[in-house]
Amino acid sequence: MGKSIASNGIGGSRANLEYTLGERIRQREPMGDELLASTLVPLWLKVAWTAMVVVIVLVYWRHRGPANFLWFSDIAFLALVAGLWLESTFIVSLTACMVLVPEALWSVSFFGRLLHLPHVIGLADYMFDQGTPLWLRAVSLFHVPLLAVIIWGPWRLGYDPGVYPWVVLITWIVLPLTRWLTRPERNINHVYRFPFAAGVKLTPLQHMLVLMTAVPLLLQLPGHLLLRLMFGN
Repeated sequence: MGKSIASNGIGGSRANLEYTLGERIRQREPMGDELLASTLVPLWLKVAWTAMVVVIVLVYWRHRGPANFLWFSDIAFLALVAGLWLESTFIVSLTACMVLVPEALWSVSFFGRLLHLPHVIGLADYMFDQGTPLWLRAVSLFHVPLLAVIIWGPWRLGYDPGVYPWVVLITWIVLPLTRWLTRPERNINHVYRFPFAAGVKLTPLQHMLVLMTAVPLLLQLPGHLLLRLMFGN
């Protein structure tokens, strides 16, 4: 009888120990998930992107002036520093929605010209302007990794479909601000002249209204729909 009680006591203690260990393991599982979530963007990419941004900001600030950072591509380029370090689905989605289509068109323009293919669009023609030093033109090659990251980022972190209204709001702030702060010869964000239909005569107000309608509907909405289709889930 005493031996049976002792055996039950030992068995009960072992069962309690196994139960306690199991509970501790189960409690630690969410911590493992949190650790995995915190390493979705590799450290080398965060450091490399930040270093690239610092170098390009210093170069552009001196040789092109602070107004150059009003380009949507530059805004996205800078915002990705925060997006990558914070591993923020919202920020990464915002930048991707804002510039996916323009960056794709820039790449088509640049590589088409580089490979002597038929001229489709002139967004990257300035890259072949002999009047600008080659090293300064080479700085604009940041468009290539930018396109890669705004595709990889939503694939890795997911795409937030709620960013589109925010992208439109930012666009409607940046375009008038660009017109107000910049000179016609720079034509930043095409607020003075379209990259096509050069012969069209519009008043400044008409030009801005067309631009503020066309950019969200013809450039950012298709990017938003494509990103939601590919990475929305």
